[in-house]
Amino acid sequence: MSSPGSTSFPSLPWKHPYQQGFAPIGPTKFYYELHGQGPCHVVFLMGLNTNCQAWDYQTTYFGGQGQFTVLTFDARGVGLTDGSWDAYNTDTWAQDLLQVLDHVGWTEHVHAVGYSAGGQVLLKAVLKDPSRFQTATLVCTTAGSLWLRPFTGAYTLVSNMFYANDPLKQISRLIHINYTKNFLQKRPDDGCEYETNYEKVLARIQERNARSRSQSLGGMVSQTVASLRHWVTRKELDTIRTSTMPVMVMTNDWDNFVHVADSYYLRDQLQPENFVIFEDTGHVVPTARHQDFNEQLERFWENHA
Repeated sequence: MSSPGSTSFPSLPWKHPYQQGFAPIGPTKFYYELHGQGPCHVVFLMGLNTNCQAWDYQTTYFGGQGQFTVLTFDARGVGLTDGSWDAYNTDTWAQDLLQVLDHVGWTEHVHAVGYSAGGQVLLKAVLKDPSRFQTATLVCTTAGSLWLRPFTGAYTLVSNMFYANDPLKQISRLIHINYTKNFLQKRPDDGCEYETNYEKVLARIQERNARSRSQSLGGMVSQTVASLRHWVTRKELDTIRTSTMPVMVMTNDWDNFVHVADSYYLRDQLQPENFVIFEDTGHVVPTARHQDFNEQLERFWENHA
């Protein structure tokens, strides 16, 4: 895999048109991908310490339609983007997003989807530059909690640092706290060769990681601290609510990384056009429920083209 700051790109297996590039923002080069060649522009913001390859269910679905161009990118210190022990917060992270959008020339009419920590970033970006966004979708995220994050997720992230030489164990531990037991034990419904969803998710993550680069300890800690420091006030949420921007909030009913109650708080404060609950679903909604998730997004965007 390419070294930090390299101009070489990972090989991608997709059949739809795509582009890869690096956006130079100050001293940092941000790796990004553009999928599809359609007139409707969509940016997907990934969650904590996860590379942009994790949007593959979305990039292949929307990128292959002809109607959409989808932008994904690796955040600071993640995947192929530079960064390690960086002092930043979600405001800085949001500014990174806006500058990546500037780099690809997307200054208006952008549909944005923020998942988990990516949703935190989207809230900040919408406050900074509301005229740029056509719609905002917030998935399993938070405006900032008065209580600590769920213990299981935090403990697993920290303790996984002690298994740096056993990536399979790291991945397995994360899978079991990100997906419900019922989902993992079921047979996949797409006719694939895997016996269980656990086997399928494991293989998918390994394939994604092979197209990227392992995250450094500094990158992991810096992004985690930025997410934990995140806070959006009620007044700021009210600013979003009273704007003309259509908002959709999506959540689940079992989450070890973000309190489900935080999505209900966003519902109460933002009064979104749509509030979607994925039942018997863990934190990684875009993968576990990718078909339903994509269809919800598509209908939402069609109503606000």
